[in-house]
Amino acid sequence: MKRKLAMLLTLLLITSLAACDTAKNPYEGANSMQLIPDAQFSTGFVVKSQKDHKNKDKVVDLGVFPYDKDKASARWSIAQWDSGPCLWENRKTDMPDNVLTNGTDKKVEIKKGQVSLYLDSSGYYQGNPAIQGDYWPHLLIEQGSFAYKKLSNEEKIFYHADSEAMVLEIDIRLTEYEKTEIKGDWVRAAQLLMYFYVRSGKGDFLWFGLQLFDNRSDNTEHYIGYDGGKADASGAMIYSIGSRHVYKNSKRTLWKNKSPHPSNEWIHVKINILPYIEDAFNKGKEDGYFKAEDISELYIDGMNYGFETIGTFKHSADIKNLSLTSYRYD
Repeated sequence: MKRKLAMLLTLLLITSLAACDTAKNPYEGANSMQLIPDAQFSTGFVVKSQKDHKNKDKVVDLGVFPYDKDKASARWSIAQWDSGPCLWENRKTDMPDNVLTNGTDKKVEIKKGQVSLYLDSSGYYQGNPAIQGDYWPHLLIEQGSFAYKKLSNEEKIFYHADSEAMVLEIDIRLTEYEKTEIKGDWVRAAQLLMYFYVRSGKGDFLWFGLQLFDNRSDNTEHYIGYDGGKADASGAMIYSIGSRHVYKNSKRTLWKNKSPHPSNEWIHVKINILPYIEDAFNKGKEDGYFKAEDISELYIDGMNYGFETIGTFKHSADIKNLSLTSYRYD
């Protein structure tokens, strides 16, 4: 009897351990692929000019950072739309090789898989209020494409939105935050966002984002709409996951004590983004936006991350351990 009871307890323990293992890896047995090229930021960044709003928003390449990197192999770019004095043309030349800054408004620093962004939007507003219709200061890192079309068919399938899951993971921290109150500001919004570019072979395009930080609320819901409100707006659909969902599996957010909280503490974000892409697709089909008939036609090809700001702020953030892992059983 005792032997049978011991065997039963052992069996229950094994079953319990197996259940724990499954909980840790819900996609056990699936094939997987990390989707973001150069997620360690090692190939370099092509620095882009400001948009020339008088010339069809023309943008040109200004240089490559770090300076020893080759433009042809650099996977990333740095965008500085409407953010004041040019990061490249006014760069300080007495800085370490891993730091690019104009000394006042903007700084980009890289080190071993980590990128730090600093933006002071006063260089754009120059003491004036942020009024409706103004361009928004940006400081972003971007891959305009993951070179999806050059991949093999066996690789391409992992980028498609009918995969079992796409799990995004990052470590992030807000290291500086300061708001300047200016009378007459239309909106005071400091946002740290990540967007993936969702496309189809029929010409569809979706700005699919995650709200990593918004100084107006620590508990934002999804934003669903269409890009507008300024002269260079794309008109494309925007779907941005609210922060309450982004940080659902994290210990905390970039807020603390009911206010934005600069800190050296890293926060880990882990989220399966595919259910939200499906939600965006369903909403877009209702609106007559998508030409694609089925979600399997949508795929991810490109991304950006960084600050979009309305009003005068000084803020900086760090990111590391970036990955987007797709799981499939076929």
